[in-house]
Amino acid sequence: MPNRHPPAAPVALQPARVFLEPTLTRDGPLDGAWWPHSRDLRRELPALVRVLQDRMGPVLRIGLDTATWDEVPAHLLIDGCFVRVSGLSSTPNTIRVMRGGQDGFMLLVVPPHTAGPLAAAAMRTAASTGNTLSADEILAPFRLLPGSSAAGQRIRRYQESDSAAVRALVDADRLPGRPACTPQLLDHALSGGPDPRSGLERPRTDVMLDPDGHAVGVVSYAAHRDRGSGHILWLHGRETPAVVEALVRHALRRLGDGVPAHAFAADPGPGPAAPAALPAGRRPVTRKVLEHAGFVARNSWRYLRRTAPCALRAPAFPVVEVVATSTPPGWWLKARDDDAAAELVVQEPIGGPRVLWWFGAAGGHADEELERELLFHADALLRAHGASETILYAAGDPEPSWALFDAAGFAQIDNLLSFTRPNATG
Repeated sequence: MPNRHPPAAPVALQPARVFLEPTLTRDGPLDGAWWPHSRDLRRELPALVRVLQDRMGPVLRIGLDTATWDEVPAHLLIDGCFVRVSGLSSTPNTIRVMRGGQDGFMLLVVPPHTAGPLAAAAMRTAASTGNTLSADEILAPFRLLPGSSAAGQRIRRYQESDSAAVRALVDADRLPGRPACTPQLLDHALSGGPDPRSGLERPRTDVMLDPDGHAVGVVSYAAHRDRGSGHILWLHGRETPAVVEALVRHALRRLGDGVPAHAFAADPGPGPAAPAALPAGRRPVTRKVLEHAGFVARNSWRYLRRTAPCALRAPAFPVVEVVATSTPPGWWLKARDDDAAAELVVQEPIGGPRVLWWFGAAGGHADEELERELLFHADALLRAHGASETILYAAGDPEPSWALFDAAGFAQIDNLLSFTRPNATG
């Protein structure tokens, strides 16, 4: 008797490309992203389901945008189990993965033909903790930029009406643990300017618009008062190569082509208690564009985060000196011994995470026990002020302290870089 059932779905020839939001708390519009290799569901879904089942448990149903695919089967047989498939016409460029009932996870679907850097940027945004952008908002800039062309786009001075769009651009690049960019933080970055002692003029901020007038990028820059150099202070373009390239070229042209320039090397940027340095892992497109323009990267800070209480034991003989500071508001902690010393700054937590600026011991004089006492004392100080999590910026090369950071529950999130470009024709 002939077999009337459809053949089993073939095994995918290529691995699934999936980014998932680390916490899977489903607080935002998306829980991650998927970049399929083709529009053939029978070929693509098995690898995706296997990856998701390893992380989330059995997958029973799939809901997706039928217009994205060549054919949508009613079900697929994957590893001996049936997975039902249905359409979700109201949610383009997404796929909903159901474990049962209404227990679903929504993933962005990046079109198969998307260029690698663009796809990676979209996936990172969709999978970032705290993302508030919809699938359409994430993909919109990429649709408007075929290849590497920025034709039809223009750059103009920032206007107050751009505030919401610019804050969304900033938040798309936000590191885990960093608070969202508020109107007040953006105003500070726009009008506060760098420290007057830096010698920089008041910064100028320009916005890049697509042909429909939507903001797809933003750059803030300032010239030195003697016009001998300039700074790109901060820049955001959802890691879209054409946008980032256009913004860097624009800023360098306004600062004076050929003069020495710095990038992500001067405060402030949009966000509290944060250096202006560029997260190298999260923003590879921006780094590549800057280096192609003649900039040389240098290590600035390591960014670490801890969400659990400190697990360090109490020191037996505290030798920590505490001095109040005003910039930033908080405390300067110094631990001293006969021939060693270590330092850190504790920023007073005001409506955000607690922040530690770690300087450690002087070169060649590291004392792990002394540094342990320093970190324990800082934690005790912050616990007394009720902060819920800790961000740690470690300066220079903190290799001797990695064991200590690990014991204290910190995980490195990214390496922060600053950039310098000598005399060059940009």
